[in-house]
Amino acid sequence: MAIIEKHYHFHFHNDDQKEITHKLNKIIMEQSELAQQLTALKDQTAKAKAEIIKKIEDLGTALDAADDVTPEVQEAFDALKAEVQGVDDIVADAPESPTT
Repeated sequence: MAIIEKHYHFHFHNDDQKEITHKLNKIIMEQSELAQQLTALKDQTAKAKAEIIKKIEDLGTALDAADDVTPEVQEAFDALKAEVQGVDDIVADAPESPTT
């Protein structure tokens, strides 16, 4: 079986090189901007998660302190907690760093 080698040569004019460089720089900038937007969205999501969990904990504390909570209210609260946990479980939490 014969092996065939092919060699390709591309010739660019100076204007072509400038255009390619411009497009590459634009791609790099767009990715940099996207990375910043993704980081901001991650931070916003973490903040919202903390706020939601705090509100649910506060509601749980209030229900525990109440003298007369109906079974329907307790069931609704338990269902809400389960739903929030389900949303939280969509993405696994990052492992905690060991403390030294």
